[in-house]
Amino acid sequence: MRPLRALTRYVSRYERGGFAAWITGPYALIVVAATVYVEISIRRPGSQGLEAIVLFAVTSPISVLLMFLPLASLPDPLGPDIFLLAFTAAGLFQAWLLWLVIRGPRRDKASGEGTPTPGPPTARPS
Repeated sequence: MRPLRALTRYVSRYERGGFAAWITGPYALIVVAATVYVEISIRRPGSQGLEAIVLFAVTSPISVLLMFLPLASLPDPLGPDIFLLAFTAAGLFQAWLLWLVIRGPRRDKASGEGTPTPGPPTARPS
């Protein structure tokens, strides 16, 4: 319960933190789920590795850039694992970038939740 409370406190520091968490959290879970699916399915006998297209689609557009890395020249036991790790890291990196873009600026400590923010100064009648 304590980590959830700390996460809620961290998310509420930003103007659109809750909205950003609702967008980036499921995306990160989709990336992890796609990774698990691809890892399990490519290990099955008779698999041609076409299941990896799912992970490629989920982690796009950074996955397009990863295609140009010369990872195929690695030894055979490391090749598929490095690709899987690289695509998963790319998807989680995209989730983090999405969090940074959506969350907005940090709230002031003085203007907590429920406290009205001061508006522009008004002229006092003389």
